[in-house]
Amino acid sequence: MGDLAVIIKGMFHQELRSGRVFMGYLLGFAIMGYWTNGFLRYAADTGEPINILETFCVVEQHYVNLLFLVLGWLLVVADAPFMKGNLCLLLYRCGRNRWNMGMLFYILIQAFFYTAALAAFTIVVSSFFGYAGNMWSSPVYTLALDTANSIGVKYNITFPWLGMMKAMSVPQAFAVTFLFLYLYLAFMGVLLYTAALLFSGIVGVVSVMGVHLVGFLRMMDGHTDTSLLARAVPGYLAGGTLSCWRSAGVFLALITAFMVLSSVVVKRMEFHSGTEVEE
Repeated sequence: MGDLAVIIKGMFHQELRSGRVFMGYLLGFAIMGYWTNGFLRYAADTGEPINILETFCVVEQHYVNLLFLVLGWLLVVADAPFMKGNLCLLLYRCGRNRWNMGMLFYILIQAFFYTAALAAFTIVVSSFFGYAGNMWSSPVYTLALDTANSIGVKYNITFPWLGMMKAMSVPQAFAVTFLFLYLYLAFMGVLLYTAALLFSGIVGVVSVMGVHLVGFLRMMDGHTDTSLLARAVPGYLAGGTLSCWRSAGVFLALITAFMVLSSVVVKRMEFHSGTEVEE
């Protein structure tokens, strides 16, 4: 366990100094900020305050934002499986299994930090426009009733999840939105890592983008039951067509399956090192 912690700590020390990771976070903030700006302009024009947790719930579930939000995350983990110059030393000291688990846990923890950073960004920006509490605000309620999409056309933001508002308080909606964005990003990261181990980094990125785009198109066509992206949208889960627990189970099962697959693949990989320890 100590070796695993050392690997994860080393990965964060190494990756946080990377311009690629820094740009990935900036891209995530820029994408989130674009639609946050539209929502806050709408809220300001109504003259009514908003709940500071609502912004994340509204913006994260906007369908176009969902399409592009993953790009920042892919930039953060694009270097998977993170085979650096100290690889031989790590394999010699820790073995393949612990190295593999260290890479996977780094991805899972980094996905949490990325999700938390986006959520914190929306909270900080919204603090100038609202309040903290359990109640949904009047602007969001009006937005949810905008079936004609007149607000959406003017401010480039939508929130057609009235069922979610009836089923959950704002903190509950925020927590569920955070959880499913995290699960989706974690799944994407583990998928990219495993595909990169099996084939190459380029194949990993292409695989993730393919799964993401197929999920988006299926969601847009109304086939939410076969779209992984739709299962990451709490609006479909709360009073909607999908089960919250079943969707969480799907993501956890996929993450576990790819983690197991990577542990099998890593034992058969050729790292071109003179001395390795197998466990």
